[in-house]
Amino acid sequence: EVLITLGVLGGAVAAGAAGWGVLEGIVALRQTVQSWHKSVCRFCGTGCGVLIGMKDGQVVDVRGDELAHNKGVICIKGSMLPELTHIPGRLTSPKIRRNGNLVDASWDEAMSLVASKFSEAIRDYGPDSVAFYGSGQLFTEESYTANKLFKAGIRTNNVDGNPRLCMASAASGYVQTYGKDEPPGCYADADYADCFFVFGANPYECHPPIFERIRQRKRSHPGTVIICVDPRRTMTAQHSDIHLPVVPGTDLLLLNSMANVICKEGLENQEFIQKHVRFSDGEKDCDFAKFREFLKAYAPEKVEQELGVSAEEIRRVAFLFARSAATMSLWTMGVNQRTQGTFLNNMLNSLHLITGQFGRPGATPFSLTGQPNACGGVRDTGALAHALPNGRLVANPEHRAEMEKLWKVPAGTISSRVGFDAINLFRAMEQGSVKAVLIMCTNPGTTLPSAGRYHAAMERCFAVVADAVEDSETQRHAQVVLPAALWIEKEGVTGQGERRYQLTEKLLDPPGQARSDLQILVDLAERLGHGDLIPARSPEAVWDEWRNLSAASLYNFQGITYARLQRERGLQWPCPSPDHPG
Repeated sequence: EVLITLGVLGGAVAAGAAGWGVLEGIVALRQTVQSWHKSVCRFCGTGCGVLIGMKDGQVVDVRGDELAHNKGVICIKGSMLPELTHIPGRLTSPKIRRNGNLVDASWDEAMSLVASKFSEAIRDYGPDSVAFYGSGQLFTEESYTANKLFKAGIRTNNVDGNPRLCMASAASGYVQTYGKDEPPGCYADADYADCFFVFGANPYECHPPIFERIRQRKRSHPGTVIICVDPRRTMTAQHSDIHLPVVPGTDLLLLNSMANVICKEGLENQEFIQKHVRFSDGEKDCDFAKFREFLKAYAPEKVEQELGVSAEEIRRVAFLFARSAATMSLWTMGVNQRTQGTFLNNMLNSLHLITGQFGRPGATPFSLTGQPNACGGVRDTGALAHALPNGRLVANPEHRAEMEKLWKVPAGTISSRVGFDAINLFRAMEQGSVKAVLIMCTNPGTTLPSAGRYHAAMERCFAVVADAVEDSETQRHAQVVLPAALWIEKEGVTGQGERRYQLTEKLLDPPGQARSDLQILVDLAERLGHGDLIPARSPEAVWDEWRNLSAASLYNFQGITYARLQRERGLQWPCPSPDHPG
């Protein structure tokens, strides 16, 4: 069936695939549906709305939800969601390591061992000897609870996860430029943009519903220009009007040179700059004249040879970016997973500000997201080593005091020490300073850069892994493995790339003894003596606590209730009241 499905899609792509109705070819391969249920794809940060077809208590079909933001469009990944409920090798019981081998154990035996080892480490070495490593695939309720337990209960900021590897540059860029994280625009901006600046991203293959929306815009408005900046001749590049194949690692020169042209040719928006833009040299405020002086070193003729793009093309693209009625930038890991990632994000955002391509339909800087809940579950909840909920920072004493009040814990509870980020967390295991770690919904044994180095690090630490499938690389170094529920085997909220929160309702029971990650965290809190800190025990109760807490911030989504999420196809924050449209 998989091969037939790929054949149907492959043939359609080869033929041009004018529209995504081609995926209906997949539907015919599946069984008759007894009932359809609104849900969300769990594969990437696009967060497509889907309809799940059920029969006799099993998932037998899936299709795009025409009422959701993706307007019924799904990609090959989303079309294969039913297979997710039938994957082989599911974990069905807890396991503990005895004599070098993982063997079945009861939940009480496994969790007693986990609590004992964590308590022992905290007693002997302090709270910073334990850590949590999470994922952009946990539900928001789960990441929020883990963050609260470790930071306000255990009193360590050693809370991080795999989004650190992919989205930290984007988050830093947004915070440094605008003061808060998350994209300011939305997918609907694609319906109004006249220039798309796709930079270090391949949405044709990685975010297909978004690129299809871009192509729909171009079909209805043929004058729309798609610019792709990528060293490779990707499918996105092949379907763009302009492809700039920059030399790898030099693309910051392109952005600086574009800014040089914009300022030298008078393409900047002086009115927008005077009203809304402040300039800084990194240490103190400066004026626009100093910014222009900085850019003189990046004239197109000075950088074209190193960049691999002609001065003529640099000028052409700079003009299109600045003078189009509305320019939308889209970027992802080609920009973010870089030593210069934050600088690139800052400059991309700056191009929008100096040209006034901001805050209007179609004019927005949009960082695309890879995981289904890296935005809502990790960045918004502050489930990172340096962060606290709703854009607050560990290093800011006022922010710590605000969260202590909101979480109803004594002043001074939250440590002022920034925790270990993802890489330094595993290096701390390697050095022996982190003695115990809880790893949830991710496989760092495979996904960490230079992962082989950290296999031995996990061997030195008491590693607890909550996972859905047996025998991951990380589990091979774990002392305890806990079977976790997957996707629609549990309930919870995800927040995708456009700040839209959506509810995934439980439709199936997990196999064997598997539990949701929230249940595991609540159990651990009780066993560590922090049960009173975690009064919310169900997904809806946790969400209510979280949305009410958000009212004390600019993120305010207090009006996004479970009842509304059950009825509606997601809501974007801010959404301060039950009657607010989001």
